[in-house]
Amino acid sequence: MDISETYLGLGAAAFELGVPVAAVVALAFAPRMRKFAVVLLGAVTPLLIAYAFMAASYFFASAEPSGGLPFSAVWVMSFVVYLALALVGATLAFIPKPSNLYGRYLIGFLSTPICYALFNLVS
Repeated sequence: MDISETYLGLGAAAFELGVPVAAVVALAFAPRMRKFAVVLLGAVTPLLIAYAFMAASYFFASAEPSGGLPFSAVWVMSFVVYLALALVGATLAFIPKPSNLYGRYLIGFLSTPICYALFNLVS
């Protein structure tokens, strides 16, 4: 079965938007999972901010005919980085300290630049 670019982009977008939605649902409805979900949410927040800026530039300044290309390509092009950040966030979620949710979110958020630097060293 051939996978077209559309399905690849939709699958990547569904995963990249589904992880934070699942983390927010876990924060809201599963009190025992909060300490894990908040680290994962912190780890993917910088990419979510980048996606928000990309979506805003697409919807508010899409006068050029080629303006849709970055919006449709960002999901596939950033999938490996997103997956690496999500895995680092999931790994860091098992560290028991700090117990404060804001501190755990900050650990996930600060893991992003470290993970990005290590990713650049490897590739």
